[in-house]
Amino acid sequence: MARAARLTAARRIAFDTETTGTDPHAAGLVGLAVAWDDGADTQGRADPSTHPGLSLASSAYIPLRHKDIEQLPWDAVRQALQPALANPSITKVAHNASYDLAMLARNGLQVTTDPAPGVEHGLIDTMVAGFLIDPGSRGLGLKDLAWTRLKIEMTPISALIGTGKSQITMDQVPAATAAAYACADAAVTLRLADALLPELAERGLVSLFRDVEMPLVPVLVAMESAGVKLDVPFLQHMSADLTKRLYEIEREIQQIAGYAFNVNSTQQLSDVLFGKLGLPTEGLKRTQAGGYSTAADVLESLRGRHEIIDLILTQRQLSKLLNTYVNALPDMVNPRTGRLHTSFNQTGAETGRISSSNPNLQNIPVRTELGREIRRAFVAESGWKLLSADYSQVELRILAHISGDEYLLAAFERGEDIHASAAAKVYGIPLSQVTKEQRGVAKMMNFATSYGVTAYGLAQRTGLSRAEAEQFMQRYFATYPGVKRYIEETKRLAREQGYVETLLGRRRYFP
Repeated sequence: MARAARLTAARRIAFDTETTGTDPHAAGLVGLAVAWDDGADTQGRADPSTHPGLSLASSAYIPLRHKDIEQLPWDAVRQALQPALANPSITKVAHNASYDLAMLARNGLQVTTDPAPGVEHGLIDTMVAGFLIDPGSRGLGLKDLAWTRLKIEMTPISALIGTGKSQITMDQVPAATAAAYACADAAVTLRLADALLPELAERGLVSLFRDVEMPLVPVLVAMESAGVKLDVPFLQHMSADLTKRLYEIEREIQQIAGYAFNVNSTQQLSDVLFGKLGLPTEGLKRTQAGGYSTAADVLESLRGRHEIIDLILTQRQLSKLLNTYVNALPDMVNPRTGRLHTSFNQTGAETGRISSSNPNLQNIPVRTELGREIRRAFVAESGWKLLSADYSQVELRILAHISGDEYLLAAFERGEDIHASAAAKVYGIPLSQVTKEQRGVAKMMNFATSYGVTAYGLAQRTGLSRAEAEQFMQRYFATYPGVKRYIEETKRLAREQGYVETLLGRRRYFP
């Protein structure tokens, strides 16, 4: 109770959960480490035998599922911790906070991350802070950052639970060993915050971190925890149909080849295409095995040369849909909730875009009829609806704002169809006379412009010749000179300072 009182009086609390797995919606809570800073000591604490200069005075480990000691009753632990963790005047600190917040919420312990008036940070996620400082880093783990920022070499988790087939779970680790490890994690996280916050300030990133990234963490946790309902019987029926179609297509491919072979073997397929059927090999790369490549771009270049090519491309599409989505998604449904739970990653893309994994729900196919069929498997609970919403030309509106191009801004202010408007200006015709094809080219150019498309790239996307695409781009930039100025200025800044920034100050480095 004395330590609970110290937590309640603390200025900052770092916390770290120890669990039986990496999925916060399935793992069991094994223990909880906390480290606190009451203002009198800002060094952070950990095991002095493994981390010189640190002590255990301001940290504690609460064992909940270790077999070698008597467990603390979770209800009593929760009641003791809840006042401090719910106090908006205390800053909460964690590394990869979304995982710990999800685990604690699932076990009935709510953490308040909105700060009280006068408190600068309600939540500090040191992993997100490290990412904002160096978005290209591949070393955002706590152990990596502890070494690069604090020169503290921490014990790896593998030293406790092992690896491979002999790997154990954290509840099988002796409580004393787990306590030293977990307290070090919490204490070093507290020290890491001290090291990273000044760097955020130095780069002008505090507002982005505090006002955008940190309030987003509990939102993503709530989204992940809610999950999405999947119509498993629908996918099972679809699986049976696709498996039958796949078998029939593979039989047809083998009949055309004249003998049975493994269609999924790139070497055997290469022998069929370029040996048995004699398809052209000029300009094709050879594989390490000595055969010719059968990659997707190679097969696309051979379309129309032989009927087998279309069948192989169809076979690959069906096989990918079947293995990646139709058969895989039902196995990922959480048996406890009956729903699919993805992980939303704030540190997964250098641009700051949110990514999704396990499974990637941002990549469910939509361009093909079969892909759209898979999307039908995502359903609402009975009595609820799924609502889809999208911005109207959001990227072009942002481009108009940051480039300040008067013609692009005026088109939006008049409420015009922005793609038809661009086509009318570039082709020099009245808006009413713009054809569907002309609008399509202008639309492609509108979206491709801000991503640095070349004349060659535009020609590939639109079917124009290289000369036509070059001429179109010249007319486009003459029509929207502010856009051209913005692009050239952005390139200049990247060359001179080594990075560019978003409107909110997020940096993308180009070393």
